[in-house]
Amino acid sequence: MRLVGPYTPAVITRSRAFAQSFWRARTRAVETAEVPPEAEDSAAGDVEREPRGGAPGEVADLVPILLLAGLIALYIVVFGTLTWMQQTNFGTFGFDMGIYDQGIWLLSRFKNPFDTVRGLNFFAHHVNVVTLAFVPFYWLGAGPHFLYLIETIWMALGALPVWLLARDRLGGRWLPLGLAASFLLYPSLEWINWWHFHPDALIITPLLFAWWLASRGRWGWFSVAVAVALLCKEDAALAVAALGLALMFRGRRRAGALTCVAGVGWFLLATKVIIPIANGGSSPFYVRELFPGFGDSLSAIAVNLVTHPGRFFSLVTQPDRLTYYRQLLVPVAFLPLAALEVLLIGIPQAAVNSISGHALTHDIRYHYSSIVIAAVFLATVESCARLGGRAAVRRVLVGLVLAASVAANVAWSPSPIGTHYRSGIWAVAQPRHQLLRDALAMVPAGAGVSATYNLVPHLTHRVHIYEFPNPWVPTNWGANGEHPPDPETATYLVLDTALNGTQQGLYERLVAPNGSFRIVYDVNGIVVARRVAPG
Repeated sequence: MRLVGPYTPAVITRSRAFAQSFWRARTRAVETAEVPPEAEDSAAGDVEREPRGGAPGEVADLVPILLLAGLIALYIVVFGTLTWMQQTNFGTFGFDMGIYDQGIWLLSRFKNPFDTVRGLNFFAHHVNVVTLAFVPFYWLGAGPHFLYLIETIWMALGALPVWLLARDRLGGRWLPLGLAASFLLYPSLEWINWWHFHPDALIITPLLFAWWLASRGRWGWFSVAVAVALLCKEDAALAVAALGLALMFRGRRRAGALTCVAGVGWFLLATKVIIPIANGGSSPFYVRELFPGFGDSLSAIAVNLVTHPGRFFSLVTQPDRLTYYRQLLVPVAFLPLAALEVLLIGIPQAAVNSISGHALTHDIRYHYSSIVIAAVFLATVESCARLGGRAAVRRVLVGLVLAASVAANVAWSPSPIGTHYRSGIWAVAQPRHQLLRDALAMVPAGAGVSATYNLVPHLTHRVHIYEFPNPWVPTNWGANGEHPPDPETATYLVLDTALNGTQQGLYERLVAPNGSFRIVYDVNGIVVARRVAPG
């Protein structure tokens, strides 16, 4: 066949060359599309990329994602099982599992949410608006087991934004798995999961998501993440305000300023309006309890911190505080110090924890460190990107963090590979527990009860449940001794008398022949007594 017209061999050759060139350019564009450009923060240089183009590459892309899902699922299975058994085996107490369970139950029944475990209105204790989302589950019979499970899942999902941020900053999909695994191995995270349910723990994941979303300019979803964090507890406002400052430092001035205003505004609304209204005008209970020597109001505390810096530095450099900082930073090889502007997100909460007179606030095992954890891991990822100019360096840094996290988990965590695992921190089944269950089954639904602290979370779905010796001897009650409890509202005692301690005399008076209660069950010191007279 002879070619005629414009279709000459030379033209065909040039067209074929153009098509091949176009196809190569398109292939390169597809390959690089997985790593979005970051205006000021992206790790420069030889970013590792995954293979693209074709079924084998697509399968390879899924493997790290499946491994991430596996890590998250493993954490949920391990700590979901441990915490479920912790509640089942009487390893939780009125403070704090009972507080939250009773409060949410009261809300779910549209009753006055006055929490008789704590002696405060539920929203005078803390502004945990997020717990309203749990109310529908309480209509279906949810309780402490559900709260523990939600906390475990929510915390485990924090590995996802860590991985997403690390993928953007470090490139590839495999290397970020090391940082996601380090997050799940972090000792403080696991200890917080162990110590009952606290909405503070729910702040971690939305705060991590907020930074990643901001890095991608997804401001709508960023606002959602910030809102969820704020609704968890009033403390989140400090982190959100600091998040705004960090964004401003990164050049996001408008978004940062709005975020900062949102944080400050929510803090003032929660502490100056919501809590006082819920508690008849009283300020937050922790103002006086946690900061002795700094004043009895938030404004006085702020003024004293500024005017007496020596007092502040004397406290934050105490040996137990230095141990606290070390246990926060060693598991991430101190790398967050290379991204101080990001670590700033957790500095206000860390400062509050350090100046507090309450020892648990500067102990990695308790929920007070939740916000700090989020800041530590955001700064860890950013530091790996900042210091890792080349792929080999990034691999070394991530490997260092992973090694440090494994070592710290063994030394300090409550996990099955930790040295504390078999120290008695996890409640295990005992023959005596069946006696406790038999005693609990004798209490009528809705009856007012005063119970031993580890029995309270099994009796909280009622209007009046007290942690003995309440309501006769107000203990850990209210903010300033307000709303004294009425002893007449307790119609049953459910006590493990081996734990009566200094209140043994009160117990003996209550069940004496002329006392207000008669014993209806007494096996191995486990007692159920029913009210038979006023008093």
